[in-house]
Amino acid sequence: MMNQEANHGITYSLSFLRNADYSKVLFWLGIKPLDFDDLHELLTNISDNQSITIIEELQTEYLISPIKEAGCFVLTTGGQEIARLIMSLGVWGRQQMDENGGNNSVQVVLPRFFHGAKRTIKVSKHG
Repeated sequence: MMNQEANHGITYSLSFLRNADYSKVLFWLGIKPLDFDDLHELLTNISDNQSITIIEELQTEYLISPIKEAGCFVLTTGGQEIARLIMSLGVWGRQQMDENGGNNSVQVVLPRFFHGAKRTIKVSKHG
């Protein structure tokens, strides 16, 4: 019987996210397009050669694309999707770190419809 776990996209996604350098590049490019020098400056403790390799690998995965006329790198549609996830995971992680340390998280942002809400939403279990 085929291993069902190997067929799930989560395995690939998690293996991709384990590469912290990929996540950092996608995070920064999710904020704005950057040229090589600016991007490299934001990637602390990474050599020029490592930065070049990371950029080439992310281009091979169709997550970033160079804009030669502008001299910068931008996220592709797929890159934008994973960059949003990385940013969300970063906020979630910061919240958990704060809460586990006994602090109120300054990272908690409630959706607009919660501000000034006068009623409590009841959540029920189904089952």
